[in-house]
Amino acid sequence: MKKTFISNFILLMSVNLLIKPFWILGIDRGVQNAVGYEQYGIYSNLFAFSMLFITLLDLGINSYTSSNIAKDPQKLKEEFIALTGFKLGSSIIYLILTLVLGMAIGYPADRIQLLWVFGLNQILSYFYTFFRSIVGGLQRFRADAFLSVVDRLLMIILCAFMLWFGVVEMDISKFIWAQTFAYSSAVIISFIVIKPHLIGLNYAINWLAFKKIIIQMLPYALLSLLMTFYTRLDVVLIPKILTDGDIQNGIYASAYRLLEAANMMAALVAMLLLPMFSKMIANKLDLKPLVQFSTGLLLIPSFTFCLIAYFYQEPIIHLLNSQSTDYAAAIFGLVILCFFPLCAMYIYGTLLTANGNFKILNFLAAIALLINLGLNIWLIPTHKAYGAAIAALCTQSFIGLSNFIIGKRMLKIDFDKQFMQNFLLAILGISISMYVSFYFELLWWQSSLCLGFITIMLMFALKIIDLQRAFTLIKSSSSEKSGI
Repeated sequence: MKKTFISNFILLMSVNLLIKPFWILGIDRGVQNAVGYEQYGIYSNLFAFSMLFITLLDLGINSYTSSNIAKDPQKLKEEFIALTGFKLGSSIIYLILTLVLGMAIGYPADRIQLLWVFGLNQILSYFYTFFRSIVGGLQRFRADAFLSVVDRLLMIILCAFMLWFGVVEMDISKFIWAQTFAYSSAVIISFIVIKPHLIGLNYAINWLAFKKIIIQMLPYALLSLLMTFYTRLDVVLIPKILTDGDIQNGIYASAYRLLEAANMMAALVAMLLLPMFSKMIANKLDLKPLVQFSTGLLLIPSFTFCLIAYFYQEPIIHLLNSQSTDYAAAIFGLVILCFFPLCAMYIYGTLLTANGNFKILNFLAAIALLINLGLNIWLIPTHKAYGAAIAALCTQSFIGLSNFIIGKRMLKIDFDKQFMQNFLLAILGISISMYVSFYFELLWWQSSLCLGFITIMLMFALKIIDLQRAFTLIKSSSSEKSGI
């Protein structure tokens, strides 16, 4: 299983590094620069608002599907019709609730018109991830690697014509409709991939099985709802609390851009790990090698990334947005530190999900929601978007640390002493290198290159990544059928 993870991790990261950073740093950045802070703030607010009932689109189906199909591929034919029908029904309810609440809180007609398109895009996006979760559950990781960038690739092409070739003038509504086209195409392509596995599908709904699936999905759904609220609540609260809320939201969204780019990559690792952890737990295999390997592979580079972005927050935020100020840089510096605990959550929260520890996960998510809500209500009136950034960092730190501690304890994973020593040595070496580069006043890109090189060398030298072993595993995976 570690062999499968290494080979598919390399493919997944290679494909996504070509596309998604370009989307965030090139296209999305270009859109904000083209429309300005206020218009992008409106976009950010409506996007966050459309996420409030997003649990209705998922209800834990994606995690449930990926985990359970990995354990038993035959469940796909048994449950596909029921799950798809349930998603269609919940999508209609989601869209109605979103529009009704939008009108109830006083959104003007022009924003309601945009909101229903946002809702449609969310529905398409979650059908796309639903089909991808099936692909992952079937252990077709190579196909999923390419599917993971289809939507962004199509949006890059469409938006590039507007931003750089002047085919039509870019505005927020055109940006949203471009997403609609891209998601629709991605849904069709991903369904074509899974269609061969649906041959002989029984189209009659077994209502007893349908009820059983719903009951099994409830813990997934609650977790998804709580996570949505504690990650999106700040963007909804800012314009309700502040008179300049749209502008503050635009600044806040700008600070989040680099985090979102990095977060996309880390989330892909979680999608790769979930079916692997599920299959290993079902087969009672030793989890420690894969958990240990993924910890070093994800947490050490994320630590380097956070250090560089924090210490060089001003030049980086000015590069990301030509309108940025020192205030925006300070917000960016706090927001980017969320990436390290997020990476811990992507490993250990995924591990707990695969093991079915939903009572614990939901309890932790409920505490995180209370922390986030309390801090936002307290800090936004006085510190504006900067206060929201403080709340976000505190919330994500709590989730990352609690998932790490409880995940290790529940699955009884004791790291090798040598691994722990090497991990801490790598962290120390990176910290010293950061201090030296900052002391000698290197430019941000010079420091990034130096620390990136040092991080890679430390990971190899300390055998957090065993290069010789990795090449052996990849070579052997290409010469034998491993069920990918």
